[in-house]
Amino acid sequence: MAPPTVSIVVCTYNRASSLRLTLGGLEAQVSTPDLRCELVLVDNNSSDATQRTITEFAARARIPVRSIFVPRQGLSHARNAGIAGSHGEIVAFTDDDVDPPSDWIVNVTAAIRDGRADIVGGRIRPRWQRPPPQWLQNTAFAASALAIMEHATPTRIVDARVIPSVWGANMAFRRQVFDTVGVFDPRRGLVGTRLYRGEEIELVQRALAAGYQAMYDPMAVVWHRIDARRMGLRYLSRLHFQRAEGETLVDAADRGRRFIGIPLSRCRVAARALRSWLAGAALRRPDTIERWLNLCTALGCVSGVWKQSRRKIWAG
Repeated sequence: MAPPTVSIVVCTYNRASSLRLTLGGLEAQVSTPDLRCELVLVDNNSSDATQRTITEFAARARIPVRSIFVPRQGLSHARNAGIAGSHGEIVAFTDDDVDPPSDWIVNVTAAIRDGRADIVGGRIRPRWQRPPPQWLQNTAFAASALAIMEHATPTRIVDARVIPSVWGANMAFRRQVFDTVGVFDPRRGLVGTRLYRGEEIELVQRALAAGYQAMYDPMAVVWHRIDARRMGLRYLSRLHFQRAEGETLVDAADRGRRFIGIPLSRCRVAARALRSWLAGAALRRPDTIERWLNLCTALGCVSGVWKQSRRKIWAG
């Protein structure tokens, strides 16, 4: 049998019912004579019915299915295991809470197959599981917080930190990229229920620095299922805090005076964010929630740099 052209990697953790919906969309993918697919399902130490869901799907699936169990918690660990356990010339990724249309794999790999790019990211549209609250709609923070990418224009990516970019729910890589620059940084990305982020951006930045070409193709569309829990302020507050904490743990290189291991510059930023939120709340400003989330981000940075300093002390 000829080796697959594309390996579709889906990493999952304790979302058996959601995974079933995603697998239904992946099984319905349209194939072409020059596009042979395999599906690589990576269970990242789930404790629910995920393994049974994968086994039942593999027994009836029309495309080859590989199942990998990764006991070490962390999305980057799981994705890296998926890369190592796959065989395609192209490795595409989507998530276990995504509905891919039947032409998704054709579109997300098109620019790689015709030589226009080595890395492709695509559009991620919301599929609200209930109507979102009014305060969440059309806000500056909603898109990045809920992984929504609605950009409508094809774009050559020169900086992965700028929108549009390459995000994990809808992306594909030429395998050579991993062979050259390495895989996902396991210090970054989701770890169980801890909402760290940034592993895709950092990898794409490395690839761009090495001369690889990346592009955003809006023809490659997936639908991201957003449940009611993720529309709540509690979840968004935790996301902003933990995302900032994770990034700071890896990237912070602050110098200057410190208080209990925390740079005074970080303390000043957090203090300004606190004053801004208090003022907004007192005056009932329409952007009070955004100010609150900015405070969560500032406090996450403080927590990350403090944890980083503790690690250095224990390591030293």
